[in-house]
Amino acid sequence: MDAQDLRKLLEKAEDKFNIFVNKKILGSYKFDEFEFFDLIKDFLTDEEIIRLYEYPQFKGFEYELINVISNQKLKIQMIIKFEDRLENYQVVNLFKQLDDEGKKEILYNKEFIEKRQFEDCRMEDMISSLSNHTRENLLADKNLMKGILQFTDKQIVDLTKDLSSEESKNKIMELYQFSDFYNTDILVTFSYESKLQILLNKKKSKTYDKIRILSTFNVKELIKIINENKNIFTENNIKPYEIIQSLDIEAQKFFVTKLENINLTLNEKRKVLAYLGEETKKKIDITNFKEEYKTAISIEKDRLGNYIIVDFNRNLEDYRGFDENIKIYPYKLNEVQKTKLLQLCEICPNLEIIYVFRKGAEFISTGKEYKEAEEWIATLLNSLKPKYTEAQKLAIIDNAIGKKISYSPDFETEISNSEDCRNIWKIISSGYGVCNGIARVEQYILSKIGIESEVISGKNHAFLKIKNIELPLANGEIVKGNTIVDPTWNLANHRFGAAPDNFCKSYQEIRKNDINKKGDDSFSHKNDEELQDATLNLDDNSLTQLFKSVGLTHENGKFPITDICMKSQLLDILYENQPYQNIEKHLNLLSKVCPEFAICQNSSMRILSDILLNKKYIKFKKCVAKRVYDRKDKQKRPVLYVYIDLGEKGKKFYYADKEEAQFKELPQEEFVKKFECYKKDLEKEKGIRPWKIEEQEKENIDLTTSSSTIVAQEGEEK
Repeated sequence: MDAQDLRKLLEKAEDKFNIFVNKKILGSYKFDEFEFFDLIKDFLTDEEIIRLYEYPQFKGFEYELINVISNQKLKIQMIIKFEDRLENYQVVNLFKQLDDEGKKEILYNKEFIEKRQFEDCRMEDMISSLSNHTRENLLADKNLMKGILQFTDKQIVDLTKDLSSEESKNKIMELYQFSDFYNTDILVTFSYESKLQILLNKKKSKTYDKIRILSTFNVKELIKIINENKNIFTENNIKPYEIIQSLDIEAQKFFVTKLENINLTLNEKRKVLAYLGEETKKKIDITNFKEEYKTAISIEKDRLGNYIIVDFNRNLEDYRGFDENIKIYPYKLNEVQKTKLLQLCEICPNLEIIYVFRKGAEFISTGKEYKEAEEWIATLLNSLKPKYTEAQKLAIIDNAIGKKISYSPDFETEISNSEDCRNIWKIISSGYGVCNGIARVEQYILSKIGIESEVISGKNHAFLKIKNIELPLANGEIVKGNTIVDPTWNLANHRFGAAPDNFCKSYQEIRKNDINKKGDDSFSHKNDEELQDATLNLDDNSLTQLFKSVGLTHENGKFPITDICMKSQLLDILYENQPYQNIEKHLNLLSKVCPEFAICQNSSMRILSDILLNKKYIKFKKCVAKRVYDRKDKQKRPVLYVYIDLGEKGKKFYYADKEEAQFKELPQEEFVKKFECYKKDLEKEKGIRPWKIEEQEKENIDLTTSSSTIVAQEGEEK
């Protein structure tokens, strides 16, 4: 007998409940579970259904029995009573059978919710089953959503997006104060008019969020916005092609058919065409296109569609105006392509040139910076005579770097850019760098003439090991092997024509320069493992002969710094009893021997503190040459200043004016009002500004023989 026969029996029976619990009767019938529980639903009352739980044959069928209970209160009671026997999906199915009030009763049962530990998707499914009005009210109850249900902002946002009214959505956004990203998730669900007003409101959302909103319009709406409200794009630096490339093929094709009637510049139209999808490009008939359009649509993009692929075999003028869309890795180019790259940099001065630093870090230069750097390198290398030895070429290159580059004056300040000061092309173009960038500049240049080198690190410092080079000694002997050159520690020496005592040194000798007069070791060059084979060392006589051979000393072998020292000594004699005039004459001397003194701050600080203002004739109580920034300068660019305390004779403040290339004096009150110290500089001195520190260290250093003080202080990157 089947379920139909059992139904007939039940229709005639007076005690229907007894039939359902009688195993003997039911054993003679054949039917599936669904048919059986349908019969229970049709023939038993809710109270009788609940009584079935008392019979062992119904154990394990709690869900099926609750499912057929019609009374909502009883259903809720049974859900809670048999909570531990129900799976989450079963609870969700039963939950959906309730009306909104019943669902709220479950949701507000904190103990039940905590026990169930619903998966996020099931919890969201439950809330979504509520009517729009009830869902809005529940979303507005932060205690429920955040406290009892433990919903994340993302879950609440996803539920808010499905609300029917924009007013309701705005209320929820105002209540929860979501991040801009989540707010935009909701805003993109608004109507055309509402989204347009959001875009027109400059303070409403950020550029990235506006791009997301624009991407939700259809093609006709986008055309209308471009024609009527193009300021949305221009004021937010949003490129039309960024939006158009996200459209589907048919929408892109339609946009192209209307291109001539859309309020875009020629270059904007070319970029739209270049960034069309590849499948779209195949389906567009370009027969009647303008030549500018044909070249643009033929431009290729990379796999991700972010940058265009430059074909150096085509007319490079085709890429004019595409600066922001070009990204070049020079190391991947052959020599012919590198030559053409310089031409491209002239056409697209703001394209991106990528320098790959250690560990894969990528630093960006502009095409203009790359071209300036490469042309400077080319000029330098062209100045090398064919007859020069590798040692002579090395001397000229190390010297040229010192003349061109100064240690970054903003290093270890709140404005310091760790990428720019380590990017070889930016370093050359800007004239500023730090040790591991400057070392790589020299390594890069040396590699172009076949001199092998390796960047080596000590403690907080980087320099070069020159490999397999022949060095001439003053006695006529030629030695070959590995030696050390520290281009950073040589910067100020080369700038002012002093002997570089960190040039072609053995490991044993250069380690001596790490130790100051007090005997403290900075360990800047310590690297026993990688430098034990750096045994070649140029003594002072051999170094002088080498630099003399390429015209970097006077004919008598004296380094040019001696001229500055002699002039300084003469000023000391002339103004022995006139300290103010002596100081000002020395500052004027610096501006004459080094017209760029105001922009090579670090090197200027060293010659001031080591020679020009390090005098027995100027009996000052304190002398400081450091950096500050103009309070009105939002970029906080470093300014070189000199502060001198002459005790009873008063204090003097001078700052280096970059535009006029001269020192200017200011009274202390005006100086303090105009300039401020960097936060990190103040932290090193426990918040005390240099002109308020009492102690003064004074050393007499001769740059003609030593440059060990023309470096950063101990503990800083050298």
